[in-house]
Amino acid sequence: MAKSKLQSGRGAISDIRSILSFARLEQLPTLIRRAIGTGHVAREDYLPVLGADERSRLRAIADAVRGPGCRPAVFVHGVLPRSGTNFVADALALHPDLHQNPGRLWEFPLLHVARGAEALQREFRFMFKPNAEVMGRFDMLAYMASGWLKALQEPLGDKRMLFKDPHVRNIGLFPDLFPRDVLILVLRDGRDVVRSSEGTFGGPLRKDFRLLAEEWNAGCEAIMSFAPGGENAWPGAKVLWYEDLVRDPERTMRDLLAHARLDPERYDFEALKSLPVRGSSEAAAAAGWTPKQKTADFNPLGRWRDWPAPKRARFKAIAGGGLKRAGYETGDDW
Repeated sequence: MAKSKLQSGRGAISDIRSILSFARLEQLPTLIRRAIGTGHVAREDYLPVLGADERSRLRAIADAVRGPGCRPAVFVHGVLPRSGTNFVADALALHPDLHQNPGRLWEFPLLHVARGAEALQREFRFMFKPNAEVMGRFDMLAYMASGWLKALQEPLGDKRMLFKDPHVRNIGLFPDLFPRDVLILVLRDGRDVVRSSEGTFGGPLRKDFRLLAEEWNAGCEAIMSFAPGGENAWPGAKVLWYEDLVRDPERTMRDLLAHARLDPERYDFEALKSLPVRGSSEAAAAAGWTPKQKTADFNPLGRWRDWPAPKRARFKAIAGGGLKRAGYETGDDW
């Protein structure tokens, strides 16, 4: 009898833990740390650890739902908001074979909320525990992703979908959830990202300087892992330095079009030269997210240079290594 009660008690505790896990209460410590300004960034937030069997399973789901002959979508992911994903996506959208924001999904943060899908799956399994025997960790997310993309693609005919999201949380899942699609990872100098963010976003949960620098550094590390020679290097992924597109738009766009398997002869390079600015922190107060024509003196690069020495030193201590990994600096003399 005592043993039975003990087992029953343990089962109840296990059930309570399960309920808390799919209620997503486990995220409260992260939100609290963010609110009070302490660190909350972990490598697995960007590059979840999956075994070979798990990866194969997710790719098999994608092929089964969308089919091996599906039209490859193009995804633009930024290291953080303010990294230039609007500019990159708008520039790509000048190609007539792409359809930007299908379904009026102005952003597509599916990977960013992957842990929420994982929580939903835990709840599903909790309702009938034997389901756990036939479900992989991210199965529900994989079916949702592939089914959603298939439905969005259907009315577009020959056009290919173009999505964007200014985050790289859980970006390590991309090659397995979207094995036949195109990934463009946008890097921007973290100092400019932080400066722009500080001048744009407000509210009680706004990220302070340290959190922005930490997240940029973590996102930079995740993106660079997809660069040639990186641990996650993959033919479908390309790292784009935002500054290259600003300084040499035509050459950089030709590289992007080649990566995305898009015919450069059908691209409007003249329109690229006069592409309006959308979402710039310098124009946000006046125009918000409405496209605004660039002025002759518009220059989004190097705005961080007005930082005083103590602020530079803080960023250097937190994310100086990321600047070096990404090639923005070769030393600490800046």
